[in-house]
Order: sequence, then C-alpha cells, then structure tokens
Amino acid sequence: MVAPLSTHNSQHAQRPAAAVVDGGQVVIHQAPAAASRAASTAIPVREPSSGGLPPRQHGALSRNALSRQNDARLRDYVMARAIDGQVVDGADLSRLRRANLTVDAVRAMLPWGRGNVAVDIERTQGESSRRSLACQIMADQLIQMAGWPAIQARATAALFSQAGTCDHHAALGVMLHAPHLRPDEVLYQVTSSQIGHVWAEWRQETNPSSAFELVMDPWMDGPAVFASDGQLSDVPGNTQSYFNFSQTSALVAKTETDWLIAHSGDRLSAAFLQTRAAVAPDFRWPPDVTYRGMPVVSRAFELRVQTKLDRVLDTAKAAKLGVSGDALAAPPSLQKARRSLLNATMAVGVAREMTPGLSIQAAKEEVPGLLHGARHQLRKGR
Repeated sequence: MVAPLSTHNSQHAQRPAAAVVDGGQVVIHQAPAAASRAASTAIPVREPSSGGLPPRQHGALSRNALSRQNDARLRDYVMARAIDGQVVDGADLSRLRRANLTVDAVRAMLPWGRGNVAVDIERTQGESSRRSLACQIMADQLIQMAGWPAIQARATAALFSQAGTCDHHAALGVMLHAPHLRPDEVLYQVTSSQIGHVWAEWRQETNPSSAFELVMDPWMDGPAVFASDGQLSDVPGNTQSYFNFSQTSALVAKTETDWLIAHSGDRLSAAFLQTRAAVAPDFRWPPDVTYRGMPVVSRAFELRVQTKLDRVLDTAKAAKLGVSGDALAAPPSLQKARRSLLNATMAVGVAREMTPGLSIQAAKEEVPGLLHGARHQLRKGR
C-alpha cells in the first residue's frame, strides 16, 4: 500500500529541481533560493495542464458553506467524544475543524480516488488504479531524476494524477496543511505495524501525548480524529513516526513546490499524460493489495461509546453536566430515563458548541440525530 518513506528534512535539503522525462531527456528547472524565502501565491489545480499547491481558500465554496460541510462530517464524532468523557471545545474544536478541512481538501483534489480501494476502482471502472499507477511512476521520476524530496514529489504527482494510494494522499495532506502550523507544531507521517499504511499527524513538540495529536487520513473513511481514537493510531506502540516538517520547513517546502509547479506545470502535465497513456487500459490494482474502505475511527472507541450511551447514570457526573436535581432524585427504576436525559443534555451542549448562538430549542431538535450518529454512524461513509 505504501512506498518507502523519506525521513529527509527539507530544512536541510538541496532545493529540488522540476524534472520530467521528455523523449528520453530529463528537463530540469531549479527552484531559485528566492522561492524559498518569498511568499507564494499558488495556482489551484483544476486540470492536468495547470498546477500548484492551493492557498488557504478552497475553491468557490464560501467560508460559511465550507464550515457547514466540515461540521456535518464532524458532528457524530464530536458527540461520541462527549459521551466518552472527552469534550471537544474551544481550541481543540478549532484544530479538529482545521484538520478536517485538510482531509476534505485532499479528497476534493483527488476526485478519481484511491487506486487500491475496491469501491473507488468500481466507481471509476478502474481509472483510479490506472491514474494511481501513473502517479506512483511520476513521483518516482521526480525523486530519482530530479532529487525532489519524497513528500513534495508524491504530493505533486497526486495533484496531476487526481488519484493515488495512501502515501500520495498523506503527502498531499502534509503539503496542504503546511500553512496552518504554529511555531511549536509539527507534521509527521506515521506508518502502522499492522498493515502497510501511512497517514499524516499534526502534533505539538511540547505536548507529545496523543491527547493533542490529530490524524489526517483522507485515504481512510471518516473525518480527522484524535490519534487516541484512530483505528491504527490508538496504540502508539503499533506505529512508527517519520518527522516531516516544522512550521518553518513546511512553509519553505510548500513555497518551493508551488514555484516548481507554476514554472513547470505544462511539462509536468505532459509527463503525467505520457505516463498515463502507457498504463494498460485494463489495469487494476492487484487483488492481494486491494482493500475495502476502512474507517479511521477504531472499533474499540465505537464500542466504548455505545456502552456508555446505555450505562447506569453516574449522578455526580450528571450533576456536573447540568442535569437537574429533580431528575437526579428519581428512583433507581428510572435509571434508563435518567441516562437518556444525560445523553440529551450532552447533545444540546454539543449542538450549541458546534453552532455558537444556537438557541436551546433549536439545539434540542438536533439531539436525536446527534445521538443516532454517535451510536451508529462513526464507522460508516466517507
């Protein structure tokens, strides 16, 4: 599923050159030093003939529309975290939303999908596999013939291919998230010892615990999640991390890559089209390394939430969460009703946290959907 990861830190890397194979010749353009220092206005990729790592805006969607779309994919998860006793609010909610925007952006830029996932292969009649193979070949050319760091090469190849496997999805996520790092934050790529898979994690150097770490995995199904809740990231001993970027090196790498794509976009596009044309028209990813869609949320987290939704009420905890004294004084025979009231109280809180200014009445109307989502939808759908 994954190609070998590079542990090469772009802070110390020689500047990459833009290179494509054209009639057996390697055409090279070196990124000038100024490109590493100057702010870049990137060119959003729309067709194979244009390129650039997109700036912070996301297409034609308004900020409000993006926020609504982003939150719709997070609400079930945020509700589940509340049930699990891990309320997401304030700065944590802002970071989760930002991470999920990156996940959404990668998926939007790779509309042909995942070359080694059965549902995408079927949906595209095999084109996801053919483009992903071309993506892999193109990335290898940029790495081997032009000296590009692996992350930048894979992200660029994915942009022109509009498809990829997990390593291409992860690399593009790293590059897109680069402008959003703060001085004490870092990006890692992480692999699993359980299966051959790679994803990106957003971490804080001064807080290495999984309570801060966010998994950004657009190849898997589901939103951005905290590492402690991830299917492959919930047990740190089962993963291996590769440092990618600090705030400074991430911005340098993104600016360099934007410049290279902007100045060699036509050649890169031609290289992709040439490579894609050489792929057999009936190519599919080999069955032994083709996967069903896998949810990013762990089964253990889902089961824990489902159990807690029905657990006998802890009255002390319920009082802290705002359940009224009259409700807490109900006889033990009404424990199930008290549990339901606590769940509903938490759901109202989640609804109002997700939508500042939402009235209590409007929040109450969202309770059934939030609780259903937390119980049944955590591991379903993209």
